[in-house]
Amino acid sequence: MIKLIATDMDGTLLTSEKKFPPHMFNIIDQLHEREIKFAVASGRQYYTLLKDFESVKDEVTFICENGALVFDKGENIFCDAMAYEDIVKLIEMIRQIKNAYPILCGVESAYIEDTHEEFNENADMYYARCERVDDLLEAAKRDRICKIAIFDTEDAQINTYMHVKHLNDSFKVSLSGHQWVDIMNPTVNKGEAMRLIQKKYNISYDETMAFGDYLNDYEMMQTCYYSYAMENAHEDLKAICNFNAPSNDEFGVITTIEHFLKK
Repeated sequence: MIKLIATDMDGTLLTSEKKFPPHMFNIIDQLHEREIKFAVASGRQYYTLLKDFESVKDEVTFICENGALVFDKGENIFCDAMAYEDIVKLIEMIRQIKNAYPILCGVESAYIEDTHEEFNENADMYYARCERVDDLLEAAKRDRICKIAIFDTEDAQINTYMHVKHLNDSFKVSLSGHQWVDIMNPTVNKGEAMRLIQKKYNISYDETMAFGDYLNDYEMMQTCYYSYAMENAHEDLKAICNFNAPSNDEFGVITTIEHFLKK
């Protein structure tokens, strides 16, 4: 019996136009009635996700910032904060990369210092609570920073990632989208957050279902038997998943869950 269902957001639950599938909130209500936990596992900020799921917020567990933060029923039950000296080193490095713009992701807010138009539009899209500051390093002193997200105005895989991938020896460096790279503590990933939830609620590998499309979902897929790669997923993710789901534009997550509920 399935007791936990988790899904990524962008490229997975959301369509290419960033729209929710129809009947989604009704499906979440049905899962709640059957005492099946529903988790959103995203690189997005908690406050952005909370806004998106306001009507069912008490029925959703939020795995935020690619697993660095977990909120359940409004309570922060996990935070993997970065050391200040690491933040200083990373921000100084990122500032030297052309077309790369950093965001500090904290428990209380996100922080940006650049005014580039495209970057600001994307920051607003993904961070409902975002503060523009004169100096990111000063902002880092007053919050628990759990992730540095980097927006690349060109192509993150061939630009920013090439400059920071060597940091994988000391940090978790993850391509989280075509224009995004995330840097976190080495212990952070969606899989570790999933295991925390499984342990807290006594849920097993065989009782868990998850959906994803990109490489930042890789570890999450390894926490469950019912691992679904979207039709539009990265080929490396498809290679480790046990099942395939229709694409995000075909509402693959909800279609699969509806099929499961009908059984």
